[in-house]
Amino acid sequence: MASAHPNFVAIDWNGTVVPFFGLPAFAGAAEAVAKLRAQNIPVIVVSRASKAEISADVARCGIEFDAVYGCSAKMPVLSDLRMQFGRGVYIGDIPSDQRDAIGADLYFIQALVDSNTRPIPGVGSVIKSFDELDAVLLAMFGG
Repeated sequence: MASAHPNFVAIDWNGTVVPFFGLPAFAGAAEAVAKLRAQNIPVIVVSRASKAEISADVARCGIEFDAVYGCSAKMPVLSDLRMQFGRGVYIGDIPSDQRDAIGADLYFIQALVDSNTRPIPGVGSVIKSFDELDAVLLAMFGG
């Protein structure tokens, strides 16, 4: 019987959790991360910036993650996480996030919580609010 959740959730930072460095996290993001972690699902930031820059902004927002990766290329990090944890999800906002998720053999959820983000054609799993994340994960992984 398939598990009703992923083994881990990786998440982009800018445009996904915050609109941009220095701005408040989107409504519900902290609660959604805390809920996943309470279910023993590791939640890991993988974002294109320096580790110091990402780590400082994550600390500023006060959201607890299991790990934070700042990198120039996301796919190698996501692939390593896939090898370590198995089946997982990457939540991002732009087409390159989708490509990186697919390249790492991960499920992809597009975060359309920012009004500046455009829908990616053909993406089946989308959240417009972090309040929707549970329902989307349940639809993806069954229950």
